[in-house]
Amino acid sequence: MRGRFLAAGVGGLLVAAVAGAPAQAATSPAVSCTYTIEDEWSGGFIAQISIADNGPSAITGWTVRWTFNEYTTGISAWQSNLTAPDGFTAAATNASYNGTIASGAVTSFGWSARAAATSVPTDLTVNGIPC
Repeated sequence: MRGRFLAAGVGGLLVAAVAGAPAQAATSPAVSCTYTIEDEWSGGFIAQISIADNGPSAITGWTVRWTFNEYTTGISAWQSNLTAPDGFTAAATNASYNGTIASGAVTSFGWSARAAATSVPTDLTVNGIPC
């Protein structure tokens, strides 16, 4: 956004000004992620999260956190250590072999689980950074 347009009446005269700094080039966040529902059926689903390192240096060790919108059980994960102890709050940490993500690289992990329904969560974070 370039700024807000402000207008105010001063003694019957309309005065206008543009507030805010000029727009700066958008920069990519240091990390981004994609949550994909690969398949779903009555009572279950398969999903995947891809993590991209957009920063200038490697990510060494990662934890992805999110909240399932429906109570979720029976998680069977691959390429991560994934837990959801209360059925809603999920955390996945890297496996021993995929903890380092080089600058410009992407790693993924997935899981199958049981739930009455599923949807893409809106609160994904990687090492505490929203993505």
